[in-house]
Amino acid sequence: MEKIKATNFSAKAVAELIDSTNWANDFQWSDILLMGQYFTAYEAERGQVIFYEGAKADYMGLIVSGSIRISKTAADNQVRALATLKESQTFGELSLIDGAPRSGLAEATTKTQFVITTKRQLLQMAEDEPALAFHVLWKLAESISHRLRHTSFKLLDTMSSTH
Repeated sequence: MEKIKATNFSAKAVAELIDSTNWANDFQWSDILLMGQYFTAYEAERGQVIFYEGAKADYMGLIVSGSIRISKTAADNQVRALATLKESQTFGELSLIDGAPRSGLAEATTKTQFVITTKRQLLQMAEDEPALAFHVLWKLAESISHRLRHTSFKLLDTMSSTH
């Protein structure tokens, strides 16, 4: 299978993609326009792997259209789906922040368009536009917090049903 490829979009076109998501609702157009300089647009066909579990990476993505399944290999070596992420959801935030290997496999379940920002791009944003970079990081922190709470509730439910 061929590797996913970046689309050759201008910063304004990337900003328009970001603006089309609900993720961008907390940002002014002027900020989204700036954000377009620090993100790159990609497209993946159905079944294409975006990243593999254990891969070294330092970027996160925002789904513009389509969906991405996140899976993980369990202790019994079976690959199990953890979540299917859709438009306006982010993925890969942890590796962006801590640079640790990917904790799961990300695969497009439909034709999917997304934008990514790398650690280098985010650090450049922090240098050029510190208030915007703070807002983006705050938004990511909220997303990670929400997912952690959701996971905690699921874990508690699982523990309750086994006792």
